[in-house]
Amino acid sequence: MKYSSKIFVSIILVLGLGFWGYGYWLMKEIRSQYAQSMEDSLVDFSNVLASYLSAQSNNGKLYFKDFGEAFRNFRKLEFNAKIHGVFKDSSPIHAYVTDEKGIVVFDSRDPNNVGQDYSKWNDVYLTLRGEYGARSTRMDSKDPLSSVYFIAAPIVHSGKIIGVVSVIKPEQSLQKFISQGREKFFSIGLLVVLAASTVAVLFSYWLTRPIRSLLKYAREITGGGKARPPKTGSHEFDNLGQAFDEMRISLEGKKSVENFVQHLTHELKSPLTAIQGAAELLQDDMPADKRNLFVSNIETETKRARRLLDELLSVAELESRSSLKDIERFSVSQMLREITKSFSALIEKKGLQLDISIKGSNHFIKGERLLIHQTLSNLLINAIDFSPEKGTIFIEIDSDDRHIKISIRDQGPGIPEYARERIFEKFFSLERPGTGKKSSGLGLSFVEEALSLHSGTIRLIPTPSGTHFQITIPHS
Repeated sequence: MKYSSKIFVSIILVLGLGFWGYGYWLMKEIRSQYAQSMEDSLVDFSNVLASYLSAQSNNGKLYFKDFGEAFRNFRKLEFNAKIHGVFKDSSPIHAYVTDEKGIVVFDSRDPNNVGQDYSKWNDVYLTLRGEYGARSTRMDSKDPLSSVYFIAAPIVHSGKIIGVVSVIKPEQSLQKFISQGREKFFSIGLLVVLAASTVAVLFSYWLTRPIRSLLKYAREITGGGKARPPKTGSHEFDNLGQAFDEMRISLEGKKSVENFVQHLTHELKSPLTAIQGAAELLQDDMPADKRNLFVSNIETETKRARRLLDELLSVAELESRSSLKDIERFSVSQMLREITKSFSALIEKKGLQLDISIKGSNHFIKGERLLIHQTLSNLLINAIDFSPEKGTIFIEIDSDDRHIKISIRDQGPGIPEYARERIFEKFFSLERPGTGKKSSGLGLSFVEEALSLHSGTIRLIPTPSGTHFQITIPHS
């Protein structure tokens, strides 16, 4: 299971258990509160009835003829009450009356109970003793909703208890209100669960975003990419990404040293052989013009070896870095004008034309000026080398809110199909038209590394003729 899925399931599980526990407690609490409310109203009603019977008593004798008539009329009434959404058309309330000995003298529910001894029932027993009398009895021992409440009040005459009136109401009458409350609770609960699920999805996505960024970075590195540690917005994950990058650099460093030595040995073999051959020939007597030629060859090959070493060291230094150093804000369009001006002699020598198109308004970036300068110089010198005489080099600069794009296109022979996948490899180079010479093969490798440090990219754009490179650099 994915880490984000585990977080989502954990959040839903915790919320679900919490909601279930709270719902279970709330349902019991709702039932309890309704029961307390009903008991409170029954206490009032029983005392009203007791006061009425006390007023109707005659010389301490209970008189309940009118009382019984009132209950019979009450049974015939049809209600039309809507209480908080619950419709009520009848009342299940009943009452019975006992004398001072606890013997039933009236029962609105079942007249056959008259004469029964209720003196042992708590509602009657406690009330006759001057205490609060109440009881709850289940009509079905297995059904908690079959409970019936009995709330009693004393009938007093001249300070003496002459009887007890008990008001009876089944708990079942509360069930409609409890069911309504349960339905509302579950409706609200469903909305809460949906909202919680949405929040859980967003939270798990936000929480795992740094992990996904680091995973993407690791996969790019595994695939041989030049990715840099992502900025996750979390100090801990940024440190983890930096640690991964330091580990990558350490591992690549060991491999890089081996590759460096191999490439250096291979590339220096040619100039060193030429130098050695010229030096051996110079030991013999020869005319001055030939001696000068061999000395010139030694000097040329020495410069070539030195240039190769410098370029290789520059690329190796870039590969070992994970961040920029001397960061400043500068204009790429202004830099490109300076570079083209510095190459004006080479451009005029081949009779080339520059077609420069500058679009957009924001051509500024933040980065290392020297790296970007060398990047643009390498691309332009390649375009000059591969352009035919009196050809045109097209340069275009465009920008949007986030990036600046620079395209450099020449009219040369283009890059063969077989070489397109290898043009950014170190030491891979194609022969220059006309001279047949090759470069060190490090220029485009340097460009790729420098752009990677700036979170930029370089692409070889397919074109019918010539070579078209496009680089993209973020403004900051």
